[in-house]
Amino acid sequence: MSHEIEKCAFDEVTNRQLFALELSAPTELPSFYLGSPHFGSLIAWDASQSSVEDVSALIGPLIKAGCVYFCCWGPDCERVHDIIDESDPYSESVIMTTWHSDKPLKEAIWYFLNVTWPDKEFEETFRAALGIAVGSDEWASELRTALLDPRAFSKMVLDKEESAKLSTKSRSLFTKLKEWLTKP
Repeated sequence: MSHEIEKCAFDEVTNRQLFALELSAPTELPSFYLGSPHFGSLIAWDASQSSVEDVSALIGPLIKAGCVYFCCWGPDCERVHDIIDESDPYSESVIMTTWHSDKPLKEAIWYFLNVTWPDKEFEETFRAALGIAVGSDEWASELRTALLDPRAFSKMVLDKEESAKLSTKSRSLFTKLKEWLTKP
């Protein structure tokens, strides 16, 4: 497991440099600068067995480094989100936070890549995004794959969603047809 931040790709749609980081524990966050005063982070983490201190050990340095948008995913991500909200040091602006407990990781990543926009005060200096997977090689791999080619990943997610909607419509039509054909 690498604890080095990996430069993945530049997303021309959002004008952000994308980075990935895999940690085995939240306390292993290295010192870093992403080349942007402000950035967003997606944290994929099972924080259900972690203390407030563990969460703070990860988010405190991220906030100090300039993180102004957090997407939280994984078991107990709502609590991580709440701890971040309580740690917000700004008075005139705000750190944006979302949690995605009821969605698969790929949908949280899609949101992170396409929908994260900071508070107006940080818009001009928000030019990077850092995906962090804590304690899971599988989540780190999924995150890294998305960050290496964000547009192909986004297309794949949208194509699968469209296919699932069509399948649901087809099943509904099939069910209605079957009911009509089997009426006495």
